[in-house]
Amino acid sequence: MCNRSLFLVAVLAAAAAACSEEEPARDEATFEAVVENVLVPRCTFASCHANPTVAAALDLTAEKACNTLLSTSSCLFPDRMRIVPGRPEESFFFHKLTGQGLDETPTGSCAQSNMTMPLGGMALPDDEIALVHDWIAAGASCERGPDDMLPPGGEPAAIAALSASRTAPVAGETIMITVMLDKAAPKEGQMIEIESDSSSISAPVQVVVPAEAAVARFEAYALRPTSRFTLRAISGQSSKNIILRIAGLDITEVLADPIGVDDSRQWVKLHNRTSLPIDLSGYELKAGTSNYELVKLQLAGSLPPGSCALVGGPRQSSPTDPPYWQAVNFTPDLPHVTTGGTGFAVFDRYTAPIDATPTPVDTMLIGSSNDARLLGPDAEIVSPYCATPSTSLSAVRTAPDSCVAATPQPSVCP
Repeated sequence: MCNRSLFLVAVLAAAAAACSEEEPARDEATFEAVVENVLVPRCTFASCHANPTVAAALDLTAEKACNTLLSTSSCLFPDRMRIVPGRPEESFFFHKLTGQGLDETPTGSCAQSNMTMPLGGMALPDDEIALVHDWIAAGASCERGPDDMLPPGGEPAAIAALSASRTAPVAGETIMITVMLDKAAPKEGQMIEIESDSSSISAPVQVVVPAEAAVARFEAYALRPTSRFTLRAISGQSSKNIILRIAGLDITEVLADPIGVDDSRQWVKLHNRTSLPIDLSGYELKAGTSNYELVKLQLAGSLPPGSCALVGGPRQSSPTDPPYWQAVNFTPDLPHVTTGGTGFAVFDRYTAPIDATPTPVDTMLIGSSNDARLLGPDAEIVSPYCATPSTSLSAVRTAPDSCVAATPQPSVCP
């Protein structure tokens, strides 16, 4: 009896020990693990994300995957980055694997459908989804070890130049950013960190200069009009900056001197010439002669693409005038130009000025000169766009830096 009891105790102890053993640890969330367990077996068939097809311009072979995932936005949705390191919930590549938020119609030109991946295959099991999630959440590093990322000389290449295809894109447009090194990248490529002083542009936070190359290019998507901001590329102790701004919110007409009393009859017309709606609550309309600080108005509302907003009044000059987008009596009144010039400008409330010098998103300068040396969107001292209109006439924008005196056109949108 005693021996039998001892035997049962031993069996139960062994069973308890077996049950208490930890589950086998899943693969560490590294780039190599993602390639080996997800990309190669699931994505890199000849008819998918490998040569000769390279669907959606996304090469997921081991040699190209990290660069194409981290360096560009999706060709289906130019405003969505394929991977945002540290944020899987904002990474379109992760959405494609989980089916999250795929009910929108693509706006890009590479495909008309927006299906969960792998296309036509079984959904990824939970452990593979978790592996990709954890890799992105940990920073989506492509590094394979500290020694592999160094060139034979032991020092990484320095950043020689940073440039953009356009430095003042219109919101809704994509630009190409180029990073150039002073020598070839190491055999596993060289990681470049990308930082921006503004949230008005969507760009990867990391890009990879391919092995033995000295140049990397990536796309950046302009989200909303903004004043000048800095975009920088950083690698180790080396960095380069470029100054960008985003255009598309314009002052197109100003009526500062209507017939009779000015009060309640002055207005400014704004134009959204982008393909995106603009939340005007992020902007301030200003006007003045010695500076832009005499008249200040916080804007409001969401301005649809291609439309105009008449701001001011609130009294209408005639029954046929369109209603004001934002009916407000300018206090003090918009200044008339007597000597020098008057500047009308839109300022971005959310982008910090460079070198503590605020610059507008857009400006219209009216008068005979710019004695106050008012600055325009590119931080240049602007010349008058047109002479001062006579009483009852408005200043109508005809080009980026010119305007004419004309009969007011409150209902006309360029």
